[in-house]
Amino acid sequence: MTGDVSGQVSPDGHFLSFTDWGASGNLAIRDLTTGQNRRLTDEGSLIGSEEFAEESVPSPDGRSVAYAWFGATYELRVVGLDGSKPRVLRAGGDGVVRQFPLAWSPDSRHVLAEVVKADGTRDMMLVAVADNSAKLLKAMGKEPSPGGVFSPDGRYIAWVTKEGLSLFDLQTGSESPLVPDRTNPCVLGWAPDGRHILFSSERSGSADAWLVAVAGGKVQGEPMFVKKDLGRHPMGFTSTGAFYYAVNNVVGDVKIVEIDPVSGNVVSPLQSASRRGNTWSPDWSPDGRFLAYILARESGRTVIVRSLETGEEREFEVGERTIGIGASLHWLPDGKAVAVPAFEPGKGDSLVRIDVQTGRITTLMPFKTEYGFPRFDFSPDGNTVFYVKLAISGGNANRVVARDLISGQEVDIIEKPGLNRGIVSPDGRRLLIGVNEKGTQILFVMPAAGGEARELLRLGGEKEVPFWGSPWWTPDGRYIAFLKGAKGEAQIPNRDRIWQLWRIAAEGGEPQRLGLTVGRQMGGLRPHPDGRRLATTDFEANLEVWVMENFLPTPKIAK
Repeated sequence: MTGDVSGQVSPDGHFLSFTDWGASGNLAIRDLTTGQNRRLTDEGSLIGSEEFAEESVPSPDGRSVAYAWFGATYELRVVGLDGSKPRVLRAGGDGVVRQFPLAWSPDSRHVLAEVVKADGTRDMMLVAVADNSAKLLKAMGKEPSPGGVFSPDGRYIAWVTKEGLSLFDLQTGSESPLVPDRTNPCVLGWAPDGRHILFSSERSGSADAWLVAVAGGKVQGEPMFVKKDLGRHPMGFTSTGAFYYAVNNVVGDVKIVEIDPVSGNVVSPLQSASRRGNTWSPDWSPDGRFLAYILARESGRTVIVRSLETGEEREFEVGERTIGIGASLHWLPDGKAVAVPAFEPGKGDSLVRIDVQTGRITTLMPFKTEYGFPRFDFSPDGNTVFYVKLAISGGNANRVVARDLISGQEVDIIEKPGLNRGIVSPDGRRLLIGVNEKGTQILFVMPAAGGEARELLRLGGEKEVPFWGSPWWTPDGRYIAFLKGAKGEAQIPNRDRIWQLWRIAAEGGEPQRLGLTVGRQMGGLRPHPDGRRLATTDFEANLEVWVMENFLPTPKIAK
């Protein structure tokens, strides 16, 4: 299955919803009997407009799927399985940076949705499918996503707060604590018999599954252990009591390749930078002596700094903060610290600075991470952050914004529909701007202080596929390097394709193909200051869906 595990199982157990990345990010369903996939949308595009489905939930009556749609803004949508066109339940904009469905009400009339706003706060909304009206259930503040499942009778919603599991009574509008738990719990599902809630908890040191009995909105006894290391990827209960869940075995491996900077031919093939497993997002220190990257662990994510001279690796924990798996990492220009986007409970999203000598963490600026891959870069003096601010207020143009870290003042540098990156040249005088325009990717070069953007390169059309990952400046600032593919080479689009290394002079001219090729399962390439070495993330996607059956307690028969 060329998809992901962001969907759920239908209550009748007939199909799973998912985002089909092999079909341009469209929403699809998979028949669990035949193994056949069927697309429900046809607007997806991973190259060009970058529109795709995300979280999805099938309705209890099996007729519809509610889902999040990423495009110019985040929309909450619903589509029927009968072939009808998708319909927008809640439009994006107006300060909403993200929204996605969590659950349907048992009567298939309402969708519980989580709405994330520009200030980093979250609202739990109940959206009526018939007329798109929405009711605020609770303002969650800047706490992590609470999740949410309906009781089978439709009266309660179970979700998570910083104190543990709680129940929201839809009849009274009141909330009451259910299970005290401050070990990162997660609501997994409400059993169809209405008498048990399945949840994940780290009370024993790992993300294990537990079951608690409930009746009349009250706990009945202590939680019961169910399964060790089940994780936090629930895909829902069926009406027979089978519980589906996903196992995410995506593993990254930071690798280094050495090339001839003139010809681009490979001098030394890709080799792992570390013996550690699951490493991501590499970046070289400005003096070229260190390589920093993110180490993903079950309990969280850690920044690693590796000495290229000695091989010594130092670990820097981020405490209660969470670093997203797709987050980028950058060295600050002075070489004394690295910066990563992170989420901190109660405070929200920010760009943090980690001192690589002391490990001290300080906040540089608020920085929304809801889109998964925040793009930012530093000026050579380290006093300005250039980042992409996505259109969230009803407009359709993204912006590159320059933020002065001393004064906190921000200046818009350029605004364009489809803008997705702004990369600072080594001398700090120019910006490389990337724009998606109806299936074509365009590169511009412009002054970093603002001004006219000069078109440098346009990729797309019948024979070529726009570049994968982020383009980059060569260390001498003379060229822009990028990856692009040729159409017709991939057995499965965007997965099997081979990408070629190209460059073009920053002043313009004809692109030149270099000798390096990489596979689809690679992240973007990061150049060493010597121009000879490139670091990347080689990753293997292995997502599995499991089902757990016959674990619910058998009802006692009254004598």
